[in-house]
Amino acid sequence: MPFIGCFQQHFRKTHKNMTQQQSNLDYQLPIEQLVLLRKQSAAAFTATIAILFYLIFKIHNLVEPTALTLWAGGVIALNIYLLIWLYLVRQASNKDSFNCQKAKFFIKIYQVQAILHGATWGCLPFLLIDLTSPEVRFFAYIVLCGMAAGAIGTTAMIYRIYLSFMLPMMLPVIFTKLFFNNDYFQFSQNTLEMLIIFVVSLAVLAHTHYEHIKRSIELRAENKNLLNDVTDALKKEEAANKAKSNFLANMSHELRTPLNTIIGYSEMIHDDVCAKNLKEVIEDTNKITTAGKHLLSLINDVLDLSKIEAGKMEVSVEEINIYHFLTEIKESLEALIEQNKNTFIFDISNDLTTIQSDSTKLRQILYNIIGNAAKFTSHGQVVVKTTNTEKNLIILISDTGIGMTKEQLADLASRFTQADISTTRKYGGTGLGMNLTKHLTDLLKIQLTVKSIPDKGTSFELFIPLDYQAA
Repeated sequence: MPFIGCFQQHFRKTHKNMTQQQSNLDYQLPIEQLVLLRKQSAAAFTATIAILFYLIFKIHNLVEPTALTLWAGGVIALNIYLLIWLYLVRQASNKDSFNCQKAKFFIKIYQVQAILHGATWGCLPFLLIDLTSPEVRFFAYIVLCGMAAGAIGTTAMIYRIYLSFMLPMMLPVIFTKLFFNNDYFQFSQNTLEMLIIFVVSLAVLAHTHYEHIKRSIELRAENKNLLNDVTDALKKEEAANKAKSNFLANMSHELRTPLNTIIGYSEMIHDDVCAKNLKEVIEDTNKITTAGKHLLSLINDVLDLSKIEAGKMEVSVEEINIYHFLTEIKESLEALIEQNKNTFIFDISNDLTTIQSDSTKLRQILYNIIGNAAKFTSHGQVVVKTTNTEKNLIILISDTGIGMTKEQLADLASRFTQADISTTRKYGGTGLGMNLTKHLTDLLKIQLTVKSIPDKGTSFELFIPLDYQAA
């Protein structure tokens, strides 16, 4: 019974989703049809006017002038009607996006124009009915058949509009052939049959064309709905991420203050127990201090990343003596690098110039990269070399560690991502370091390139502007 209940619930949910999807398509279809109709009506207007003037040129000496003037005036009036319709549709689309009801309203207005337009063109053979030349009358039939075929591309996306145009235009021709002044016998019976077959074929062709266009419009509407859903989801995700980043950025003081207090008290206790030579307690206080500093480092990474995402990270530009700056970093990281029995090669020139940048953030970038090199290299080498150009200081940091594959390089700057699960288990870490490094290098306008070969090592090259403001 529980299984049946779950199945029924799933069926109702699926049915509801399908109904909602069909409802969305039914809503969107007239809107898409109107958009296509508007795009193609301008071309139809141009073609109709061109045909009209060509016909007037061909038959103006063969037809009674008053009748020709009235007929041509009717065609021109209906094309002015079409221009007004195009103007109104464009004005409505400029003010706001179409809804289903408004689209249906404009389509009905167009359908009235299509009926009148078709009927007016259908009167063309009556202008030529008294002429003795069968070729002239047949010329009118050919013109109308051509227009009926051409209208497929213009109006077949709405089948009823195509029929509203074609049938009032073609039926008078057929009825005239059958009943007016015994005109039936001026052409062979096969000619009339072929005319009827042609009209029916056009209707079938237009319907087939309509079905293809309708399916295309439905797919377009589905894609638009899916795109809207994805866009809404992305906006919600961005809003949630921004809210999270703002929260963490604002929590910076609240999180750091108590942790710094813990570290401070553990160091005070460490000093006291050292003075009293309590060796067992000394080891415990060292563990507390080390764990606290490690936790503070992790929190700092998270908070700094959140600050950057929230747009609250500011750059404090100052003049940095690069030789002294790099020497301090070397002294700070030497012990860390030597923990894994690595050789630290530090090749920097003592005549390096000063640069204009944010020393705190630059130090964090170098700590992250060199720290990773030390972590993922054992019994190898970590090398730091510097060169400079007219505009950049170039720092090359390379190691002989575990390296990375192309796929791992592509995910290097992703948050909470390391090379693989086994790497995380073996070496630890949150995977935030390189993501934060990427953000910081972008913030300081530093170009960062990475090359790596699995089991051979990794190299990072930083192109640091000598003047942050001018970069």
